[in-house]
Amino acid sequence: MKLYDVLKNDYFRLFVKRESKVVLGRKFSTLWLLTAVLTVTFLAIAFSNASLNYLSYKMEDPFINWVDIKNSYKSGQDVPGLLYALNEDSNKQKYHFYNFQADHYIARMFYTASGEDSSYAKMRFFESMNTPLVDAILSDDNVVNGWSIGGSADIDPNSIGVVITHEFMSKLGYEDAPSYIYFQAGGCEGADEYGFDVDNQGFSKMPFPVLAVVKRLPGNVDIIASSYLYKQTETNEKPFNLCQSIYAEDLRYFVPSSISIDDFKNSVKRIAKKHTDAELYVDDLSFYLPQIDSFKDGDLVCVTSDYEELDYNTWRSINLDILNMYAESDVHRVYDYTFGDTNLPTASYISIHFRDLDMLEDFEQYVSSEYNVDIEMSQVNAKRNFNVVSAMGNILSWAIIVFAIIAIILFVVNLLQSYFQKVKRNLGTFKAFGISNGDLISVYVLIMAAIILTAVVLSVSITWIIQGGLHICGILKDGAFDYLSLWSVKTVCSIAVIVVVSIYTVGAVMHKLLKATPGDLIYDRQ
Repeated sequence: MKLYDVLKNDYFRLFVKRESKVVLGRKFSTLWLLTAVLTVTFLAIAFSNASLNYLSYKMEDPFINWVDIKNSYKSGQDVPGLLYALNEDSNKQKYHFYNFQADHYIARMFYTASGEDSSYAKMRFFESMNTPLVDAILSDDNVVNGWSIGGSADIDPNSIGVVITHEFMSKLGYEDAPSYIYFQAGGCEGADEYGFDVDNQGFSKMPFPVLAVVKRLPGNVDIIASSYLYKQTETNEKPFNLCQSIYAEDLRYFVPSSISIDDFKNSVKRIAKKHTDAELYVDDLSFYLPQIDSFKDGDLVCVTSDYEELDYNTWRSINLDILNMYAESDVHRVYDYTFGDTNLPTASYISIHFRDLDMLEDFEQYVSSEYNVDIEMSQVNAKRNFNVVSAMGNILSWAIIVFAIIAIILFVVNLLQSYFQKVKRNLGTFKAFGISNGDLISVYVLIMAAIILTAVVLSVSITWIIQGGLHICGILKDGAFDYLSLWSVKTVCSIAVIVVVSIYTVGAVMHKLLKATPGDLIYDRQ
């Protein structure tokens, strides 16, 4: 009799219902015990998944093929000679690297979103922002919420823009990515005479455009920017010094695309009438400075007056009213910088892009013996260690799954054997009346399959609820990573294996037990 026929037959439906109650036990004890075993199994799998994901994030640097050589400035070090050697094609082929770049590292202060406090940022200035490394940094899986200008080709070669980490953005107090963040510019004593706010240490706020917000940056720095920006902080022209009349004699703004330019013009004219009889003009066509482009769409506008001698305090008052009006709209005052040039010191870092790491140890020996330069191998060693730990974690995870499957099989076998001893006389009677082994096996496979599937659904649901509860309560690793991660290929495979093996075990055990003749079962003959 087929399973369909079993379910169709009233007698067998009654038989299935009665036997199900017996198999389930008192107060569904069998179901709850099986659910408990499976819940522990899925919790172990979820914890293993989450731990491996966390370890991968912490140790698997997406920029691992970019190896940094730190300039320690020690005696006998030949960094210029190394830079010359890195340009030779023979060395690129021999040691499996594509190219390199010379970078600078320095810490700078930036104001928080409130403007009242400031925070140190570890900054790395790239020789060029148009490189494969920057493309890797701006890749989709590293950019947060799509907050990016695009790829490296979209960045002006002389941009003063910055790429910041999401962690540092949050540290500054921003919930959403701003168009500009404010650099704490020094050497601005006396700028208050020109209508600019300067603190008691002579620092002022200078807007730097945000090019992207990313999850991580090479070397765990907070900000990357171009060497061109570094030059502007060191050049004699001092473009970030607000103690200059040229910056105060007009107003320039970044206006995001969410604000109509016509509305902005009208607002500026209304504000201006409160402070001066002069007519102000808003020009959104002639002012454009690609070096200060932000990742956000918007316009750069210039506000000028027909009065040549409009005093600085009036400009200041108008500017404050404009910024207050658009305080929540990401409008920023910018400047038509007078950029300069200067020679930079020897690079702090040399970043080398390797095709693979097969020849890295040979390369390390080469640069050490020839140029007395040491390579920081911690990232590479971390990668190798992660591979070992990851493999061990996966082995242990699968071992837990295998153990759980064995435990469930033993549970099912013992359950059926115990149950069989109670009802074998009844089964012998059924066989004597012509009910085949196949029909009986179908009944018990149906009963156990229903119990097992129910237990799987309950245990998965419990694990998922626990995972969600921990997340809602904020019980996270480093405030961002879940302790449990249920859904994965491993989990799906485990569910499939547990269900299939369990059902197969039921069929195999019942087939073995029902081999006895009706007489042997009825009279309990061994």
